[in-house]
Amino acid sequence: MRQTTASGVTLKYPDELGFAFNPCLLVVTGAGVTGMRIEMTGENGVTISDTRDAFDGGCYIEVREYIQSFFDDDTFSNLNYDAQVERTKMGQQVIFKLVALKGETEVVFDFDVFYIWGAMKAAANEVYNGPRVLHVWKGYPFTFGVFCSASDELTVTKGVVPTTVDVPRLGVWNVKLVADGSVETYKVTSANGGMKQATFDNTFDLTFQQLPFDAGTYITIKLGCEVENGVYLRWIDRHGFYNYWLFVKGAEQRKIENDGQFLRNNIVSVDMTYGYNGGLGRQMMMKRQDVVPVCAPLVDSDTYDMLCDMASSPYVDMLVGYSLGKPKWVSVQPQAATYTKSKAVLQDFVANILMPEMMIQKL
Repeated sequence: MRQTTASGVTLKYPDELGFAFNPCLLVVTGAGVTGMRIEMTGENGVTISDTRDAFDGGCYIEVREYIQSFFDDDTFSNLNYDAQVERTKMGQQVIFKLVALKGETEVVFDFDVFYIWGAMKAAANEVYNGPRVLHVWKGYPFTFGVFCSASDELTVTKGVVPTTVDVPRLGVWNVKLVADGSVETYKVTSANGGMKQATFDNTFDLTFQQLPFDAGTYITIKLGCEVENGVYLRWIDRHGFYNYWLFVKGAEQRKIENDGQFLRNNIVSVDMTYGYNGGLGRQMMMKRQDVVPVCAPLVDSDTYDMLCDMASSPYVDMLVGYSLGKPKWVSVQPQAATYTKSKAVLQDFVANILMPEMMIQKL
């Protein structure tokens, strides 16, 4: 957390980079402080206000739920796969105006925080936006995500052929990559130092330490193995990045259960007088749930962790085809389960995907 003092009032407030589902604290202390007013304005122009009274010379507020309300999850699926680079809705600059009340005096603090729609592990020294290894598949839509603290240029090297991608300003960005199968590895490097990695540590008040990358590769993207009739999933991970994986598809399971009541009709004849016996009644409704098992065979430890983020993500989509050259997705849900990560160098990742509810007639 950052800290500043003015007119005998001390404010502790979030770092320049924050996460909407981690604690977002504002703490005001000082002799004679009686309260504070807060205004938060998102990139959509909406302003949220709140007030707090002081107790014993200090007051605080936790604003994470306010921050979360600035994000509109209805827009998360609106990705433009025709654009080379696109600023996503996963990050948002929030402008704060905090007024500390000290008797008849008002002490004003103005600051801003760039918030990510995500969460970091507490006390785990987890790195955000760090070097990583991704996978891309020929013939499937794919983007990789980056956080840019300032304008920068990315160099995407296909084999030995470099391509420059301009990232113009602060934000979480999606960069399109089309794999044609001619090379097995792509390298992504940062030219101007705008890409920074941040390490989360709550030892000292939920601090993010941002460091520029060392010279070298920022992201490595490997060509994935072909999968026949596979299941291609897209999800948003805890860092606010879109991830993709082409899974091996298992045997579909179709679970059918009774739902509702059994209706017995005592009015209709119970014999075959009219050529139909309807008096025995019917089940009012049946319920059907389709489950698709998926597997990523023999993945390493980092990839297993990445795929576990899919299993816990509230936003998972399945590719179902194309329309007018554009990919079409349907929302699916990973089945809640326990995932055991072994100490083996390579292991299979297995999950069950719940398909959208099957609409069935009812009486």
